[in-house]
Amino acid sequence: MIVEKYVKALLAALKEDDEIVEVYEAIARLSLIAKDPKFILIVKSPLLSIEEKVVILKQLAECENSKFINFMKILLENKRIDLLKEIFQSLYAAVSKHFNTYSGVVEGRVSEDTIKAIEEKLAKKFDATIKLKTKDTDLNGIKVFVDVLNVEVSISEEKFKQNLIKQILKAI
Repeated sequence: MIVEKYVKALLAALKEDDEIVEVYEAIARLSLIAKDPKFILIVKSPLLSIEEKVVILKQLAECENSKFINFMKILLENKRIDLLKEIFQSLYAAVSKHFNTYSGVVEGRVSEDTIKAIEEKLAKKFDATIKLKTKDTDLNGIKVFVDVLNVEVSISEEKFKQNLIKQILKAI
């Protein structure tokens, strides 16, 4: 796919870890505003030159990295700037893999100790660093998502009760 080619080329140009992080954060900032209609009008406007658009993108991204600026020029010249969100998602996966650090979400009411234990178990299983954030919901149980690794685990209080009842009935 086109997105993967752009991400692969960008990562090939970025040599140092600091540079990768800097450009990744800049693209993350742009992807957050990429769906704003005003942003789309600006980057697709025929009234602005590519250089003017690059200056605007550079300011929005708060990044002066020359490789980032060249990447933005290429996206604008090839009329691929509308792929910014998809590029960010692919870049997120590639950067996570590069640093062997993945982030995920735990839904439900969970203590910090439980989150640490889940992080440790997942880290051991995938031989990677896992960082989980909590999302407090009214869920009767918990759900764990680590999307880049395609991990989704859920424990429902109701299902747990049903399994416990089955085990008790088997024991009788």
